[in-house]
Amino acid sequence: MPQLKLPENIFDDLCRFISKNYPNYLPNSLLIAQAFILKYQNHGKKCGISAINKAIEDGIKRGLF
Repeated sequence: MPQLKLPENIFDDLCRFISKNYPNYLPNSLLIAQAFILKYQNHGKKCGISAINKAIEDGIKRGLF
């Protein structure tokens, strides 16, 4: 299965989105991905929900969020 990676500008927007909207508690990564795509529809079209969800899950595992 190929590695899904977000472009840096989209990942930066994702980090800002999570910091602003979920400062104390992170819900399920898929819910975050859906909310992000609703706000940034072009990012969702470019990368897709799977890549965004994977980036969130990886960020959580690495302690970024």
